Amino acid sequence: MAFRGGLGLIAVAAIAGLAAACTSTPPAPCPGVSILGDASEVTLFGQGRGQDLTDVAYRASIERVAGSCDYTRAGDTVTSTVAARLVATRGPAAQANEETFVYFVAVVDKDQKILARERFDSTFTFQANQRQAASIEEIEQIIPIRVDLRGIDYEILIGFELSPEQLEFNRQERQRRTGLPRVPGR
Repeated sequence: MAFRGGLGLIAVAAIAGLAAACTSTPPAPCPGVSILGDASEVTLFGQGRGQDLTDVAYRASIERVAGSCDYTRAGDTVTSTVAARLVATRGPAAQANEETFVYFVAVVDKDQKILARERFDSTFTFQANQRQAASIEEIEQIIPIRVDLRGIDYEILIGFELSPEQLEFNRQERQRRTGLPRVPGR
């Protein structure tokens, strides 16, 4: 009999746990995190050289991003933590063992209006015979949420700071790799 009572208590505890799980509200969704396509890579060429493969001094890419978030109890602010994996490659025209790449993190709303934008440096040091290096950059963004929006209505974008020439190079490279025609204005 005592054994039966024990099972009954376990069943009541299980049902109570399920009921609590069903009544608790799920966590609010985090803002999206994306790599800006045309700014996902940067290629630096040797001084006074062309744009051939042998002229590449350094190339860097943002390979992956991941995000997590926490809301304030009032739900009027979300703190998003973004982790980005950057990989740098030293090319044949490299003259130094260290290079710094500048990237940005921007917060946009659902209309793609830029609400905040900040630049960051990521410096890579290469050993004598090292060709590639990687870094995980972690950035925290605090986003005040407008009354008419939710956290999911915001997006965090990450990309390299590019000159107009570097942007054009990236677009030409993408077209060359994919074989797709360029979209006017992009």
